[in-house]
Amino acid sequence: MFHDYDFHALQEHQRGRMAEAIDQADADMLRRGDTDAIADVFVRQFRIDVPELIEGAISLTVDEAEVDVTGDPLRGFLGPGPHYVPGIRATYYVPYRGDRELFKCRPSTRTTVVPAAEVTSDELSFTFERADQDVAATKNAFDQELSRVNQYLGWLREDAATFNQSLPSTARQRVAARKSRLAQMEQGVRSLGVPVRPASGKTSAPSVHVVAARPGPAEPAQRYDVALSFAGEDRAYVEEVAKELRDSGVNVFYDAFEKANLWGKNLIDHLAEVYHKRSRYVVMFISEHYVKKAWPTHERTHAQARALVAKEEYILPARFDDTEVPGMTTTVGYVDLRKTALASLVELVLVKLGRRG
Repeated sequence: MFHDYDFHALQEHQRGRMAEAIDQADADMLRRGDTDAIADVFVRQFRIDVPELIEGAISLTVDEAEVDVTGDPLRGFLGPGPHYVPGIRATYYVPYRGDRELFKCRPSTRTTVVPAAEVTSDELSFTFERADQDVAATKNAFDQELSRVNQYLGWLREDAATFNQSLPSTARQRVAARKSRLAQMEQGVRSLGVPVRPASGKTSAPSVHVVAARPGPAEPAQRYDVALSFAGEDRAYVEEVAKELRDSGVNVFYDAFEKANLWGKNLIDHLAEVYHKRSRYVVMFISEHYVKKAWPTHERTHAQARALVAKEEYILPARFDDTEVPGMTTTVGYVDLRKTALASLVELVLVKLGRRG
């Protein structure tokens, strides 16, 4: 943990990605939008949020184990091993919210003692073996290791706070510069006095079609009618919705339908594309689990960034319960799944898409 790359490299990477995103953003949106509002969209997308441990949900497993005591002078096993004795293996599980990748980042402040844990998509696991049955001793070892993790996360938060404070001014400058370039281009086109041909082939008022300067042909972006955002605990219900939508001819993004497509992709970047750019609507299945999980939070963040500048409704909330969603006001209309049958929800989506009258 906390050793694969340093924070300086991370913040430069985020600045570069934000600059690229601004330079490739929709030109019409840039021209029409307020500079501060547009900049805020990119700040929310590229700010660095350090994971938060959910210590109130720590759990434990304890199993019998054969423990290698080779080299332990107290047991007399100093020769070639391995030499096993009966013991225990205790594993402590600590859920977290946030980006898994940040557990690989070295903060600018650190010690020579680096914490060790296995990191999965939503929890840390700490494993301790003892050549006896003293479970309490494993708890002491776990508390020390957890304290080190919290110390490193604290240092990362200090780094992230400094970076996040600098991001708005950087984003505003980049957005303002792009808007200025677009204005200059449009003024230059207008000065020619030649009608500009839109994609339809008909002449119209002058406009500017901006093409990002990239080598080679651009890969066409697949557009989904609907992307489904949900927590794993609610998968059984959502899968039925996904199947009904697919059977009704809807191009739906549901991860289980995309296994081959997702294989080998950088999921952080790909899902950001799907939920920010490639979907007409996002159906957000809200539950107590939804706001706690890392991947739904990633999807929600990018969907909300798109919704901020969308001309029409983009996020379609469907509630399993009354859990508050960060960044979503209570005035947003939603479907109450406690009172709405699954078939009715599917029908509502079809109406929204214009597939039903």
